[in-house]
Amino acid sequence: MFASLAQAGFFFLGFEDRVKCFCCGEMVRSTDDPDSVDGQIFGILQRMVAEEGALTSQPEYPEMGTEEVRLATFRNWPSYAAVAPEQLARAGFFYTGHSDTVQCFYCDGSVRNWEHGDDPWTEHAKWFPRCEFLLQSRGRDFVSSAQDSYFNTLVSQVSLMDPPPSTEERLRRLQEERMCKVCMDRDVSIVFVPCGHLVVCAECAPNLRRCPICRAVVRGSVRAFMS
Repeated sequence: MFASLAQAGFFFLGFEDRVKCFCCGEMVRSTDDPDSVDGQIFGILQRMVAEEGALTSQPEYPEMGTEEVRLATFRNWPSYAAVAPEQLARAGFFYTGHSDTVQCFYCDGSVRNWEHGDDPWTEHAKWFPRCEFLLQSRGRDFVSSAQDSYFNTLVSQVSLMDPPPSTEERLRRLQEERMCKVCMDRDVSIVFVPCGHLVVCAECAPNLRRCPICRAVVRGSVRAFMS
């Protein structure tokens, strides 16, 4: 009996017949029959698993914790929106009041520009796979499946959009990359600081206060020499 208890992680407390688990702190009686002790150990393990699976963080908007409250925020949901408020509220979203933008009450993730056929749960899993409300509601398998499907779709789109270019196409792209994006005449030769974009020639650079690519304020420039 004592060997079995020790193997199960229990140690003697030094009084009566009480033993305690070194990990979770649960106490049982060492004089209980083996079946009873096994049952208590099993119950302890069940509670530990349940606690481990419970939500470990707090929702960003606890006041939106019920589906009914979230649904009430859709009073002014635009008529052109492609997804029903009931579906969105069930998936953890509430309406922000702007366009068709909704927000998850738990992870604070927002989604907009809904299209016909969009599934709120799938979109939730696609963009915010670590949301604990989502994981608890639909499970990790669902989230993983949504992520895999999204990744495969992206790969397919890239494959269709980017076939191997011809020699003429590669030459054209190279010429465009070397051409100043302002005058479209001279070669690029100036690197903007701090953004690092090489997109203009030496003649056009002094007239620009912002990078034409990223619109960052130009703090300085460096001359580059194309080999």
